Amino acid sequence: MKTWPAPNKGRILVVDSNPDTHGAFRNMLVEDAHAQGKFELDCARDTPDSLALMQQSLLASQPYTLVFIGASQTKAWTAVEIAPQIWAIDPRVQIVLCAERLASSSDSLFEAMGATNSRWLTLQMPLDRVEVIQLSHSLTEKWHLQQFAEAHQGVNSSAETTAAESPVDASQINEQDLLRTLLDNSPDHIYFKDMQSRFLKCSKAQALQFGAASPAALVGKTDFDFFSEEHARPAYEDEQEILRTGQPMIGKAEKETWKDGRAESWTLSTKMPLRNSAGVIIGTFGISKDITALKQSEAALAYHHDLLSTLMENSPDSIFFKDLKSRFVKISRSELHNLLRLSISRYRAVHPGTDEDALPPHLANVDEFEKYVIGKTDADLYGQDRASEFSHDEEEILRTGKPIVEKSEKTVHPDGRVVWYLTTKSPWRDRHGQLIGTFGTSKNISELKEAERKIEEVQAQLLTAARLAGMAEIATNVLHNVGNVLNSVNVSADLIGAQLRASKLKGLARSVALMDAHTEDLGQFLTQDSKGKLLPTYLRELARTLEGEHEAITTELGALCGSVEHIKQVIATQQSYAGTPRVVESAKVDELLDDALRMHTVALTRHKVDVVKNYPTLPALLLDRHRVLQVLVNLISNAKQALSATADKRAFITLGAVLMEGPVLRITVTDNGEGIAPENLTRVFSHGFTTRKNGHGFGLHSCVLAAQEMGGSLSVHSDGPGQGASFILEVPVNVPAGSAR
Repeated sequence: MKTWPAPNKGRILVVDSNPDTHGAFRNMLVEDAHAQGKFELDCARDTPDSLALMQQSLLASQPYTLVFIGASQTKAWTAVEIAPQIWAIDPRVQIVLCAERLASSSDSLFEAMGATNSRWLTLQMPLDRVEVIQLSHSLTEKWHLQQFAEAHQGVNSSAETTAAESPVDASQINEQDLLRTLLDNSPDHIYFKDMQSRFLKCSKAQALQFGAASPAALVGKTDFDFFSEEHARPAYEDEQEILRTGQPMIGKAEKETWKDGRAESWTLSTKMPLRNSAGVIIGTFGISKDITALKQSEAALAYHHDLLSTLMENSPDSIFFKDLKSRFVKISRSELHNLLRLSISRYRAVHPGTDEDALPPHLANVDEFEKYVIGKTDADLYGQDRASEFSHDEEEILRTGKPIVEKSEKTVHPDGRVVWYLTTKSPWRDRHGQLIGTFGTSKNISELKEAERKIEEVQAQLLTAARLAGMAEIATNVLHNVGNVLNSVNVSADLIGAQLRASKLKGLARSVALMDAHTEDLGQFLTQDSKGKLLPTYLRELARTLEGEHEAITTELGALCGSVEHIKQVIATQQSYAGTPRVVESAKVDELLDDALRMHTVALTRHKVDVVKNYPTLPALLLDRHRVLQVLVNLISNAKQALSATADKRAFITLGAVLMEGPVLRITVTDNGEGIAPENLTRVFSHGFTTRKNGHGFGLHSCVLAAQEMGGSLSVHSDGPGQGASFILEVPVNVPAGSAR
């Protein structure tokens, strides 16, 4: 009993000595999403195997519909020899010859094979996936139509059909039933047309595509009733050509554009002459398979191919793909140029003095070099020593499946030129996730490396300059802060000097000299002489005067020593910026404020500045006494200078202090002087900024640094020019155990 493969499913034999060709056909016709379930595939490597498979297919009642003869034949089985042997077994099978070129003309070759135009086709190598799938679909449909026609002939001559060859009684088979079954159930569009290309009969699928209620509704209509002129006209001309020549049109991809404005569609069409029983052509018939999804996939693939081509042709970075043996498969244009320059450099190192015209052909231009480099390894281009590192990296990627990201690689050309690359390599997998090689990108970072070297040099120079600038700034701050304290030192020194110059100590010396002159009659002199009688009283008054002088000088000396001590602490404070730890000690805020004021007493008195003390008695606090004092001395000096331009009103400075939660000590120094413009409120603490002609802009900058060093802050508020200013110092403090708050 003879059975046939399922409708629209083809059985294909591939004859080729190369297993890679077998794999290529299997990927296209068995594993591809657009062909899955449509074909069965067998492969043969030589003539005996192929003929044996042909015999087995007939014995198993599953004949081959299509045979692809590959381009890798050996002399033992050329296409001329094997094709007649295949046709001798099954003359119905369609043969497609796959070749890059033919040794003789196509006509003479196929004449030698005993072929007619309807039995053979050629397929250009290398194979195109879409072309192979489309051709296989169309030839399979053609084969099924031929077998359908033969089946009809078999039914009409049922007397000649034996029971062993027919699955049912011949009397039960009706040609119309078979045709109706095919037309009603085939998913493809089947149609029969008259000499004017008017529909005679069609499948339900065809009627459904046209939006007709039934196939009968299409009778008498033409493609012009449904398609736009763009598609209907070429389709009509194809059918008229078939009617004129009797030659079929097999596997033509057609774009369908519609009159109703629906989206364009694609079909793979096979059309043949329709003959009557006398063999006269009376019309055409054909099958059109919807390949819109395939075309869309093809367009998507073409789009991505264009994207890849654009990237590979225009990217300034090097891009490369390598197989499992680290052989180049595809390389970007920029990488080709890089490798070409390297190869020319290596060649000239071995053959010095070679002219441009004398280079080997593969080094003549980038296109020739591309043919040469595909299939080569890094060892062929860089040399074994340099390529070993590349090879090791790629072997590790293939072993672990993990990429190597942004690795710096140095290439030394034979001429000594050093080129740096930043390279990323990753595993290359096929659409099934199978590891098939590696790919990567490489960016030339030679200029970046040179820039980094220059930056390091400049950075070293900047560090030296910064160190010197830091030393200068520290020296400037020291001089500025010491200068503020030196004012009080000068005042104390002037007072002590004036007191010493006006001292009554000379009177004591004269009194002693007078007593020395009367050593022999001292008693009589003190009791009888008029001058001697006054001497004891004078000495008593002189003693009291000298005691007062001593107390005043002692006080000023104490102030002088305090100022000198503060100068020492100013220097120590500046040293703390270089790493010396700050000293936290117990101090009373009111005493700190008084000390700061005392250093400016003479200047404040001379400028007639009133001082308002607005701070309660606070407990002793743990703080950096000398840093706080440094800030206060600067702030009071700054306030005094701000008052120098307010001769038309009473000048005053208000000092305030309060202990807040935290605990945080807040000290305010407020004046009613010249004030600060809004745009300068954030600039007054910048190093070197000043609005005074003789100012240097160091004081407030050093104050804010000192505040930050103590973990606090220094801020300023002013309502504008002429409205005075208030500086607020806030520093965290600790209250010693046992101190009252």
